[in-house]
Amino acid sequence: MEQPAKSIRLTYEHVYQFLEWWEEDKLEFRPDLDEKKHHISAWNDDLELIFELKLPLPMPSILPEKRSLREYLKELPEEIPDYTILLVQVGAAAVGFYSDGEAIDHKAIKKYMKRHKRGKAQISYLNTRGKSKAGSRIRLANTVRFFEEINERLTDLEELYESSRILYSITPQLWGLMFASKVPVPFEKKDPRLIKIPRNVHVPDFEEMERLNEIYRDGYLWLPTEEIPEALGKIFEELE
Repeated sequence: MEQPAKSIRLTYEHVYQFLEWWEEDKLEFRPDLDEKKHHISAWNDDLELIFELKLPLPMPSILPEKRSLREYLKELPEEIPDYTILLVQVGAAAVGFYSDGEAIDHKAIKKYMKRHKRGKAQISYLNTRGKSKAGSRIRLANTVRFFEEINERLTDLEELYESSRILYSITPQLWGLMFASKVPVPFEKKDPRLIKIPRNVHVPDFEEMERLNEIYRDGYLWLPTEEIPEALGKIFEELE
């Protein structure tokens, strides 16, 4: 479903309750768990889509070997787990640790990495020309230090806290440079905790991190019509 007719926002705890009721057969719809899209679809016996449940990003991944609702529910903590948010663009990054859905440790990192007139990042510019210019050398040094500081900050958070999820936004090119830094990234590229933030991100800073957290710490029930199915209406009345 690309665009829902109706979207209902649910807190992490409400999503957990919703899944419990569904697993207990209070909803007579067939669940289809999609690990790539991090959502669960509901279908009736006529193979009509009833709704899609967009899971909160801090909620654990749906593993291929645990594609049943019962197996997935066994892995879920009842309360929102601790998680890290990582936002990286050229010359700007924000890293934060969240507990109970709130930021408790965060840092913004900014470096001069692109020429103001042409707006070309140093990582691209060095492949063409200008390697010997003073401004170019400064931008190169800043680029190297930029990724070192990001990885140092991530390492600090990994040592201080236990993060169950890593919500991130970064281009493939910057992702590669981050892992090429002499300061190692404290997790693997295929770490199962990683989940990409699925929307455009503004210039990374604390305010942008908070904006995205406000959106993605919750779940969303997408309906193909404005009308709420009767079975769902009864469940919403029971939500605490």
